Amino acid sequence: MKVFLIAALLVAAAFLIWPYTAVYQLDQALQRNDHQALAELIDVEAVRDQIKRKLNKNLESAIGDVSNDFVDWLQNGIQRLGADAVEQMVDIGWIVAQLRAHNRKPRQGGILDRMTYAFFDGPDRLLLRIGEWDDNPVHAHLSLQGTDWRITAVYN
Repeated sequence: MKVFLIAALLVAAAFLIWPYTAVYQLDQALQRNDHQALAELIDVEAVRDQIKRKLNKNLESAIGDVSNDFVDWLQNGIQRLGADAVEQMVDIGWIVAQLRAHNRKPRQGGILDRMTYAFFDGPDRLLLRIGEWDDNPVHAHLSLQGTDWRITAVYN
């Protein structure tokens, strides 16, 4: 019984640590500008889908409250580009720029030194907050997809 309890605790600890290893990998990929690693860690289609869901009041979205700047960005994009605005505006470059938005040098660096929150938002989702509450932080969700943790929502 004691061995079973220890094994269960080790499995639980490993599961709790697992998404944080993905956060570390994301930080390293951002610091190295490793586009291959970033493509593996970011699900661009899922990010687009969550933004579209947020726009449709009849669908549930993982995206929480958004800033006025985010709403303005979306509205301007829709006015300029029409129905395909999200597909055209949201790509891996935009996601990386959002993740780096609070860096001293926005076009480089990682996220760990600017992350102010990282905790489970569900059994298969980790919520990250990058930046301080009073400084329009960027939120990102890592979701478990199969055996990989990937960015599936980004908003501010």
